[in-house]
Order: sequence, then structure tokens, then C-alpha cells
Amino acid sequence: MNTKQTTLDLSINETYYVESHSKELIAYWSLMCIVKLGGMRNFMDDNRIHYDNVADFLGFGEYINSDEPKKRQVVLGSLEKLLRKLEKSPKPSSPILEVNIAKLSSLVGLDGIEQDVLRFVVYLNYYRIFDEATRTIGDLTAEQLQIVLSVLLGRSIEEIKKALSPRGRLAQAGLLSIDRNSSHSMRQKIDVAYNGFIEKMMTCDDDDVESMIKDSVRRCEMNDLTLNDYTHIAEQLNILVPYMREAIEAKHKGVNILLYGRPGTGKTELVKTIAKELDIELFEVSYADEDDDPIDGDRRLRAYRTAQTLLQKKKIILMFDEIEDVMQDEEIGLFGPRKKQNKKGWFNRILENNVVPSVWITNNAGAIDDATIRRFDMVIEIPVPPKAKRREIIQNNSGDFLSDTVIEKIAKNENVSPAIITRAAKVVQAIQDHMQEPSKAFEMIVENTLKAQGFRGLEKEGIIELPSSYDPSFVNTEHDLKALVAGIAKHQSARICLYGAPGTGKSAFGQWIARELDRPFLLKKGSDLMSMWVGGTEKNIARAFKEAMEENAVLIFDEVDSFLQDRRSAKASWEVTQVNEMLVQMENYNGIFIATTNLMDGLDQASLRRFDLKLEFGYLKPQQSLELFTKETILMGIDTISRSVENDIKSLSRLTPGDFAAIRRQSRFSPIITANDLLDRLIDEVKIKQHDDLKKMGFLR
Repeated sequence: MNTKQTTLDLSINETYYVESHSKELIAYWSLMCIVKLGGMRNFMDDNRIHYDNVADFLGFGEYINSDEPKKRQVVLGSLEKLLRKLEKSPKPSSPILEVNIAKLSSLVGLDGIEQDVLRFVVYLNYYRIFDEATRTIGDLTAEQLQIVLSVLLGRSIEEIKKALSPRGRLAQAGLLSIDRNSSHSMRQKIDVAYNGFIEKMMTCDDDDVESMIKDSVRRCEMNDLTLNDYTHIAEQLNILVPYMREAIEAKHKGVNILLYGRPGTGKTELVKTIAKELDIELFEVSYADEDDDPIDGDRRLRAYRTAQTLLQKKKIILMFDEIEDVMQDEEIGLFGPRKKQNKKGWFNRILENNVVPSVWITNNAGAIDDATIRRFDMVIEIPVPPKAKRREIIQNNSGDFLSDTVIEKIAKNENVSPAIITRAAKVVQAIQDHMQEPSKAFEMIVENTLKAQGFRGLEKEGIIELPSSYDPSFVNTEHDLKALVAGIAKHQSARICLYGAPGTGKSAFGQWIARELDRPFLLKKGSDLMSMWVGGTEKNIARAFKEAMEENAVLIFDEVDSFLQDRRSAKASWEVTQVNEMLVQMENYNGIFIATTNLMDGLDQASLRRFDLKLEFGYLKPQQSLELFTKETILMGIDTISRSVENDIKSLSRLTPGDFAAIRRQSRFSPIITANDLLDRLIDEVKIKQHDDLKKMGFLR
């Protein structure tokens, strides 16, 4: 090249894949970055390696690498000349992009400046060569970004600032957002709605705007459920469904519903069922992009806002699942402001301004700020269905491979959610033709899932039934128990505390009451209700009372001293809150509640006042011991007992019905042959209790 020449005949290189109508536009903006904003110095120094592609694209790569100062000057002059030429010519653009910008503008109301900014950002993200050109400017703050865009777009700084404002139409629609906390390159500084948004803007020529967001907001398939599958929350649905219908028809603004509850309780399926009931479409904000990579909380919220904009003219419901991941996606600096506070305010504005009715779902309502929760129109807990509904779900999903006994055993566990049932059924149904005992496989799958979730497993011995020999006449108490049951049957409400030594028949009497009243019974042990998590025990207590009310069951709390200890001796705040929750539930419960304890002296004094009746169960009286002994020998097919055995059994102190039950279980693997054998085993049971207090009887050995 002649070093004396003062200009170069630069042309735009064809080696890069760029649409022909966009080449001059890309070149124009690239030159603006390089020449007008001082990035040219990056081409002239020794650290220009990252910008060689831009030089090649503009057609002067061989000159930019020259070490001769005169050649560098020639290049600069030629670039400025080309820039002036491009400034005077019309700026070509992508026809598809212009159509899509027009669609968005009609929905959002974008003005000319906002359209220019959006167009610029699309090109910046779509063409790598343009991104490389803008990197010659270096990292930018939010204020510097406004200045740069002002120069590149020929708009005033105030106009650019307004277009990029968090309250501007671009941000409110979730199309663009600016990182205002740190310096980055221009492309990193401006964040777009979601990963596939730029690609859709440049290539999607579908008339339906839905296609532009299908990678981040997807149409949901309907299910086979009906509202009858949610009868356990019918009261809430009787309000929710009509409200959603009215909101959709009248296009009310700011309609938001929050559903919460443990995983697997059917929250997502309920939203699908409601959409089907209303005969409208349901869209869901996705967790993952088109490459199946997870979408972070901020991007999901922006995708939601974009969907609110693009789908606002459709009659739909928008669903946002796992909201707790969004609210907990925080980074808090040591001395800086809490990002959570900024996001909370932003999220609250979303709730107030959305135009598409939305249902938000969470497994943990505690992760959401109270100020945010009060902005939802309705907040509904979706609990694990009550036992009767669980039994129905198991029956509907288990085909014919579960017996009634197994169904009852699984349904008894209040932690068995619909999702656990349906997934276990899916596995077993797929392979049941190759299995000898599909019932055991079903139980094992359910059991393993419960354990993995931190819940207790299924009852190993199935349903605990009253023994055939049970008779309330074998309870040693001063009260007429049959008259008591008659009184309860008349009023259908009672709160009774049964106390006394272990094995005296307290829990069994509660079950007998349920049998006499022809009601189901719900037995909760202390281990069932106690939780390792703060607040977990209180929730379990409330859930038990609610389930008993829904099933019209007799509620029995065994070992109630575990969570009704005297608050005066409490060492931790959670011990107090457990008692408080228990007292509140007892006060508000109108059914039949029976509490049993072996440690009456340790109960909270306020709880004692809540019980309608406190009934002590004592050890068997001599005549009761003999009558129960005689009944057991008959059931076991043992010969007639001798007079000496009768005297011995009547002389045995501290004997309880529970001792007979223990021997009965023992006899399954160690059969009892004679009455003397039964007597000896009862003596052994009594010895274990308190050996020193036993009467010194001649036949003890």
C-alpha cells in the first residue's frame, strides 16, 4: 500500500454471516463506538487482539496490524469518512424485527425512543461483531451507558434516561432491565426478558405473539381431574372459582392468588383443574429455558412480566410455581443495601399492576414477606387430603393390586400426598405383570419416599384394632363409662383427659367410644406430632384437629404430656408456643377429643381447665383381673382354671389390660398352653414394672 495516500476505499467485508440489509447498520454503529466514543485507541495499542474481528469485518484488518504510524492515521481518516457516508444514508433494518417491534409497540405503547433502544439492544445481542465493537468502549456505569446510547442513537440523555427507567414501559413490560449496581460491557449491562427473546425477535414471523415467549412461558396441558377431587377444600373453591371467572370476564387488574402447602399435595394440578372448569387456557412461567438449563429468579420474573404484556388480550390464567425460589434468590452485601428489599418492592408492584389473572404457588409460605402476602386477593393452603380422600385416591390409582387392608394402612398415614400415590402407582402399573407381589412393591415405594421426606413410615402392623376381648367393664375408674358414652352421643362434643398408669386402657377406651358412636378414630401419638423444625409441631397439631373435623372422627392424642407441659417450667420459647397452639385448638374444637397421659402432674394448669372431664384409670381390681383372665383363657382355648390360679390372679397387684394385650401378642410366636402358663407370664410382666412394690406372695419365684 502507498503510505502517502490519505484515504482507503473501505468496504464491509462479506466473510461474516450478517444479513445483507443489516451490514451497513452494524458497520454504522460499530464505527460510532470506535470513532466517536474513543474506542479507536484500543485498535492502535498493543492490546488490540480482541478487536481484530471488528477490523476484519470493516475491511481494514491488514492495516490495523501495521506498526507504521502513517498507516494508522490513514485508517482513522478512512473510518471517519465511511462514518460520515453512513450517517447520510437511510439506516436499513431487519423486516422481521421491525414487524415484531411494531407488535410490541401496539401492546405496550412504546414510543419512538423506546423502539430505538429496543432495536439497538436486539442487534447488540444478536450480532457478535457488534458486541465486539461496543467492547472497545470498555466497561460502563449506568450513567455512562446513558451517555453512550445518547451518542449512538442521536437522542438526548434525558430521553434515554426516561426510556431506561425502571418505571418505563420497557422495564415494566419486562423487555429490558439495566444493571445499576456495577460496571460491565454494554451487552452485559442491558439484560433482556429471557434467553430466547433476541432470537425470537429476529426470526419469529408468527402473527401470534405467544410464539415469541413460548420458551419461557408455556401452555399447560389439561388433566383428568375435576373439582370433585378437591372436596377437602370445597369451601375455598366455592369462592375462588367464581372470583377467577369474574376477574377474567371483567378484566380486573391486579388479580393474584397464592396457593401453598407441602410438595405433592396437588397445587399445580388444582390450577389446571380450575382452568379446565373455566374453559380457558393456562400458561406457566417455565423453570428452564429451551436448552433445559435452569432459569434464575430474576429472569423468571421478567419472563412473567413479558407474558403479562404479550398475553394481556387473551382470556387466560398465568401460573408461577415455586415462588419461594424467586423470593430467596438474594445476595446481601456486608455493608451494602439489601437486594431483597429492592426485589420486594419490585415484586409488589408486579402484583398490583398485572393485567392477566395469576396464580402463584409455593411450598413454603414462610419464605414470603408478610407485606407481600397481604397483597394477594386470596391465600389458600392446599393440605394433604384427609384420610377418606386419601383412601379414595389410592383406590382410584391402584387398580386391583392393593387389598382393602393395605389401602387402609397407607391411607392412615397423613403424610401420604397425592403425588406419592400417583407416582408409586405409575411404577407398579408399568411392571405389575412381571411381579408376584405388586402390593409389596407399592408399599415399599411409598415407604421410601416418606422416609426421604423426613416423615415416619407406614405402620408395620397395619391398623391397630381393639382386641376382641375388649370390654369397658375391665377399666378401673369411678365413672360409669357406658353412661359417659351415652352422654357424648347425645351432645356430640366432649374434651376428656384420661390419665393413669401405662396399660390401663386409656387409648383403647377412646377407640371404643369411636366404635360405639360409629365414627372413625384418629389416633395421634406424641411422636407423630413432634417435629424437629421450629413451628412444625404446632402445624402438626393444627392439622390433626382439622383432619378429625373433616372426617367427623374421634380424635385421640396419646402421650399428650409431650406437648402440654407446664409452661412455667419451659426452657425454650417453642415449648410455650406448642402449649399455646394446643390450647387454641382445644378451645375451638367442637368434636370429640380425648387426651391420654401417664404424667398428669406435669400438664399445664391452663390445659386442665380446658377439659370437660378428667378421668383416672387405675390398675385392675382383683375381680376385674379374674374376669379378664377367664375371658382370655376361653379365647385361647385353655382348660378350665383351677381355684388356686383364681386366687393367685386376684392377688396380683399392678395388673392392667395392657399386660394381657402384651401376652396376647407374645402368644403368636410362643403359644400359651395352660392357665398356669398364662399366669406366669402375667407375673413376669408385673415384675418389670416395679419389683420392690409387689406383694410378697408364696408362688413368686
